[in-house]
Amino acid sequence: MIPYSFINFKPSNVSMKKRLILLTSGFPYGTSETFLENEIKYLADGFEEVCILCPEPKDTHLRRLPSNCSVSFYTKELSKTDKVKAVKGLFINTTWKELKIITNTYQLRLSKGILSTLLISLYHAKRIAETCRRKYLVGDKKDIETVFYSYWFDDTAMALALLKQTNPSLKCISRMHRWDIYFEESIVNYLPFRTFIATQLDKVLSISQDGIDHAINEWKVSENYFTLSRLGVEMSVRVKPEGTNLKMVSCSNIIPVKRVHLIADALMQIKDVNIEWTHFGDGGLFDELKAKVNNLPENIQVFLPGRVLNQEVYKAYQNIQPHLFINVSSSEGVPVSIMEAMSFGIPCIATDVGGNSEIVNNENGVLLDANPSLKAIQTAFKHVLNDGEKREIAYQTWEETYNGERNYKEFVNLLLNLK
Repeated sequence: MIPYSFINFKPSNVSMKKRLILLTSGFPYGTSETFLENEIKYLADGFEEVCILCPEPKDTHLRRLPSNCSVSFYTKELSKTDKVKAVKGLFINTTWKELKIITNTYQLRLSKGILSTLLISLYHAKRIAETCRRKYLVGDKKDIETVFYSYWFDDTAMALALLKQTNPSLKCISRMHRWDIYFEESIVNYLPFRTFIATQLDKVLSISQDGIDHAINEWKVSENYFTLSRLGVEMSVRVKPEGTNLKMVSCSNIIPVKRVHLIADALMQIKDVNIEWTHFGDGGLFDELKAKVNNLPENIQVFLPGRVLNQEVYKAYQNIQPHLFINVSSSEGVPVSIMEAMSFGIPCIATDVGGNSEIVNNENGVLLDANPSLKAIQTAFKHVLNDGEKREIAYQTWEETYNGERNYKEFVNLLLNLK
């Protein structure tokens, strides 16, 4: 592996060996968690050792890692026997406290789905916690200072909360994003142990202010437990679109929450502008989208390359030179895809959901209603076309708020200086 040696921002007063244990849901295998591809080199330069703990991979494609990174595995799949064993979770105090929070704080009615979700989550978290204990805490480690970092506010964060409960001196933190915050993202309208995790860890870092506000209001947890820590992307080559043809790009999974079909529906009614639309990504609704775009008028050209690597998306943006980027999701955190577009100086159209309003506004693009009409989407296309001022402000938004080098250096220094 090729080390990333160009970054050097370790504090000079570090005396003990600093080790980071990073818990992920798939990275560095497969194509998920692409945002960690930006972050990992900063983590590796800040710590002498980075140990990545991820599920046993189904996709064995291993992405490039810095030379001081290693990978171990935890078991994610649960057998029928495991699910039966999970019922034992009913007899511990943490579960009974959570049941009271569900009914009294969240004002939810206990259901079979909620109880099952709670018990499976607890069992899974306990198993991950035991893996962490066995791999990283057994033996003489007096010369190593370890920080545990869960990338998601889910069962891996719960595992760290359980570790912290029995080992108060451990340093444990978690990020939180979108689906791991908002209960409506769960089919049972509930996410387990959120209050316990938030109050147990040393730091909970949200990628959006909206996530913090939601946790404070819905979980009834003090704001003191949360810190805003934005993601970011590195500088890209700025685009310079020309001509009257509107070139637009979008990038997401093609699944219900992303509502990519709305883009096609809006294009269906545009007759007076030639438009080239490229969407990067695939998913369960991919075939349905392909069928829909076949019926678009002749002035609309559509390109659907499917899921491609991040670097290929960047190359495509340089070739396409797009006028705009569009995201019409019904739920978001703060999309990295929008950060990436703005690093190219591409104005963005987005729906006012989740943390979208923290990055998109009517100066650097167009912020649509949460449930926009097709007419509103069509009007937004025309507002962005050949608007040089929006392009400049989009780039400034990236530079001032979502510059990956700055944001990740600040994040790593926070990890290195946990008290």
